[in-house]
Amino acid sequence: MIFFDIDNTLIDYDASENNAVTELFKEKYDISLNDEQVQYWHAISKKYFDKYLQGELTFQEQGKKRFCEMTDFCGRNTEENENELLFCDYQFLLEKSWALFGDVNDAIKLLKNFRLGIISNGKSKQQKTKLLCTNIDDYFEIQLFSEDIGKAKPCEDIFLEAVRKSGEKINDIIYVGDNVITDIVPCEKIGIKSVLIDRKGESDSCHTAINNLCELEKLVKKWR
Repeated sequence: MIFFDIDNTLIDYDASENNAVTELFKEKYDISLNDEQVQYWHAISKKYFDKYLQGELTFQEQGKKRFCEMTDFCGRNTEENENELLFCDYQFLLEKSWALFGDVNDAIKLLKNFRLGIISNGKSKQQKTKLLCTNIDDYFEIQLFSEDIGKAKPCEDIFLEAVRKSGEKINDIIYVGDNVITDIVPCEKIGIKSVLIDRKGESDSCHTAINNLCELEKLVKKWR
């Protein structure tokens, strides 16, 4: 069985974030975010989302803290209730911005004879909605989200639960993701075959990597 990560593996999450935060600040404050400000948003989003995954903050708390820092960085002073509203508006714009990478649908067609699944960090409803909005939900037989399991990648437990649900042997499972630390390393530790999707060819990793998801079919057949 082949399991996939979602964000920046199937969904172009970075581009969706760019679009949503840029539109929000233009609409609310007539601020056209520059590259430095957008990169700052990515950095604080990762920082606070990681705190959410570690159980240090609720999902809403991490969102409010993101906007507290971001508005300050952009020269605006905001109260807690305003940051909460900004996060709600951002979530709405983000959902409108979700889009698949160009290779996803073709890759899914090539893999039509294989069982497919999802292992993803994040809130179940949001992650599920991404699959529904991009019309790929039906292709994934098993879908595991960290909110439901109570464990987030890179914890090995979420991968072991996927193996258990699949009913297959652990060395017959393949996982595809974009992050070496959260996706690749934990799989290798427990004997799951892992594939790094590196569309920009930027990784110097020694792990198995592909630049396009359509390359996965040949790789899977080779392993089988």
